[in-house]
Formats: sequence, C-alpha cells, structure tokens
Amino acid sequence: MIPFYVPKFSHTDWIDNEDRVQAGGENGFNIRFHNLEAEFAALAHDHLNPVINSLANAETCLSLVPILTPIKPPMPWEMDGDMAQKPSAATEAHGIMNITLPDGVEIKSLRMTGTRDPAIGTMPTAFLRRRVVEGNEGSTEIVKVSAFDVPAIPAVEAKVNNRTHRHFLQVDLSTVPAGDKVKLFCLQITYQ
Repeated sequence: MIPFYVPKFSHTDWIDNEDRVQAGGENGFNIRFHNLEAEFAALAHDHLNPVINSLANAETCLSLVPILTPIKPPMPWEMDGDMAQKPSAATEAHGIMNITLPDGVEIKSLRMTGTRDPAIGTMPTAFLRRRVVEGNEGSTEIVKVSAFDVPAIPAVEAKVNNRTHRHFLQVDLSTVPAGDKVKLFCLQITYQ
C-alpha cells in the first residue's frame, strides 16, 4: 500500500526590515530551495510514481460467460446455466458474441476454459476478431486459442480503437463424434 503523503517542508516567513535575505547560511535561499527540492523528490518517489506505475502497467482480465449466437444453423452452442455446450447429437458447434473493450488498451492474451469428454479429440477454437465499424469487409483475427487453460498471445501488437473497429469472439468446434461432450466455461481477454 502506498503511504499517505505527509508534508515535511514548512516555510518560515521572513519579516520585512528585520531579516537579512541571503543565499547562503542555514536560513538562506539556497538551503530553503534545496529543502523544497527534497520535498518534491520524496513526494514523487514515495507517492506519485508508485501510483502512476501501477496505473500504467496494470493488466486487466475480462472474464466472459460464453453466450454464443449461432452463425451456422442448425449447429449452435447450447446454453446450460452459465456455460455453453455442444448439443449431444451434434457433430459441430459454431457461434459468435459481441464484446466491448476499453478504447486504447492493448490485447495481451486470450484464454478459454472448459472440458472435453473424452479428453482426446478435436478441441474448440476461439478467435478474437475485429471488423471495421463502417461496412462489412472481412474481419481481422487478433488472436486465437485452441486449447483449454492455455493463454494465447497475439502475434502482433493489437490496440483497441472503438472509433474504427468493433470486436467479437467466435468459437468453432468442427467434426467431432456426436457423443463427445464439450463444454465452455469462460473466455478471458487480458489487456493492458
């Protein structure tokens, strides 16, 4: 925790026609200004810089319930409480969800949590994508992940600009046996 700021410098007023103002000595301009410098240095080092550093470098994790809208009917993800799952008779599941990220942040990673039974087999792939606000040009992939609990990092710097782009997640699961059980618990986006 950053300690509260308690001023250490206290100015003693000079009295007109009594005090002789001078540069040197224990009451001179030089010592008083050096005391001010020390006060500002301590304020910056002990109080301001730690706050600025923690704000500037703070990573935030956005955890999202996978509420996925179908994009290839009739192969949607089904909602089961606060998670999505592949329908039991289906061999595929596809869906997207709109997301809003803070303007100006940099995307650091995408993580997907869930389960698969049996554990071996095709895994879902989650994509974080963006598309220009005006028009329906193709979307651009920012980052994708194809394993549970393994964060994926974007290949290039990815800054959010909400004035020019909209963002969405897409989760695809293709070609799995009908009896396989695949559940998605959470999609996490870490940004700074």
